[in-house]
Amino acid sequence: MSIFGGKVVGANRLNVTAIAEDAIAAPGNGMPTYIVVSVTDVNGAPVTGLKASNFEIAAMVVAPCGASVRIQHVAGGPAGLYNVSVVPISSETWKRGVYVYGVTVRNNEQRGQTLASVMVD
Repeated sequence: MSIFGGKVVGANRLNVTAIAEDAIAAPGNGMPTYIVVSVTDVNGAPVTGLKASNFEIAAMVVAPCGASVRIQHVAGGPAGLYNVSVVPISSETWKRGVYVYGVTVRNNEQRGQTLASVMVD
């Protein structure tokens, strides 16, 4: 954390890491892929109590003919860990291939982001 122009820089940063898994998602179905997200504050303390509205998942890369995604559900786990379920938009289904997600987390003035990828096969 440092001071720049009278403003504290870094105090509003969230540390976000994520990993994705296609557990039940498969080509041709609309079942969720799971993104497990770890969220800590600038000091490494777990950030708890986040809801779906605190998360934004953007499909930055989709498999050929694949669709964007939407958050279906967010479940909190052990302190600072969240299971985010995402599904294809509308009536789309998964296509075989790699999906790269941009994961953004906002908590009041705090913000952080990371990337996660999954192979749907």
